[in-house]
Amino acid sequence: MRIMLVLVLMVAAFAARAATLDEAIAAWLADDDAKALHALSALAQAGDDDAMLALGVIEPRAWEGPYVLGLDRAQRIALLRRPGGLSGESWLAGVTARRPLAEAVLEARQKGDPWPLMTLGQADAARSALAMAFNQNPSSLAESDRQMEIPDALRALVWRGAALRLWRTAYPTPPSPDVERRLRGVIAQAFAPEWSGSLQQMLFFSADPDLGVGIPVPEAPSLAGRVLRQGRLLAEGNTRFRSASEPARDRALATARTLLTTAPEAAAVRQFCTASCEQALDSCVETLWSLTGGADVQAYLHTPLDALIPQDRYVGSPRHRSDMIRIVQKRFKTAPPNIDTCASKLVFGG
Repeated sequence: MRIMLVLVLMVAAFAARAATLDEAIAAWLADDDAKALHALSALAQAGDDDAMLALGVIEPRAWEGPYVLGLDRAQRIALLRRPGGLSGESWLAGVTARRPLAEAVLEARQKGDPWPLMTLGQADAARSALAMAFNQNPSSLAESDRQMEIPDALRALVWRGAALRLWRTAYPTPPSPDVERRLRGVIAQAFAPEWSGSLQQMLFFSADPDLGVGIPVPEAPSLAGRVLRQGRLLAEGNTRFRSASEPARDRALATARTLLTTAPEAAAVRQFCTASCEQALDSCVETLWSLTGGADVQAYLHTPLDALIPQDRYVGSPRHRSDMIRIVQKRFKTAPPNIDTCASKLVFGG
């Protein structure tokens, strides 16, 4: 009887703990930092391994949130950091039961190594590290034995990296024959099974008018790809875009807008616009895509860690919408001219 009572109490205690952690994560997704961060901090200080992990992965985003910015330095450190040193340390350092996951996050954050997270099935959380790996060595993703594990929404990084490695202007020293065959095989994936005009294919062609690898770069996908990659506002200031004929620019803008109405990569933006701007949905989507910085930014709006907050819970949540708005407001203090009115109200108010 006593053993049964102990088991019942243990189950009840676990349920209460899980509910408390779930409530904290739900508050974070609801964009309620005041509730979420204090709850996670209390749980972490009490030794909750998952709370330590959650607060450790959320911390980098929390520093720029309006609630945390309203605290003084000592309060911020006490709320977000584990005791240790002058400024505390990441709660990831205290994780024990899920140590491999915590270490994988640190590898991605500190060294730009996405593969430990990928190995643990955390593809969405690895996106920033994938971008960092590309920026440090564009061909690294294409030359990796594991490059097929990279999410479809980031395939253009692999293709562009392969093309850059074969481009003599960027890399005067050619790769070995075996590596060259492999890189050309990677580039061939951009057209398999056939040209579909997908967003990722357009992004591949946005890299340069002459990839230098024997692949012609048609003007139409090149211009449309630049609009999709950077967003219309940045693309319109690009020299190559401005030097194109007016009909060519108009076709590129129309192609990009049409593609954004169906592309999986723009689903989160469409969801945001549908709630408030359904009557001007296409224009709203194109504007928000552009205001945030195009595919260069949208691809990395992701959950901090799939294992705790699945991507499908993050996308469409108040937190996701606020993250988009904060990105725009960081880039633009006021609404730029000639943008969709409804999208402008969503971001800038008024």
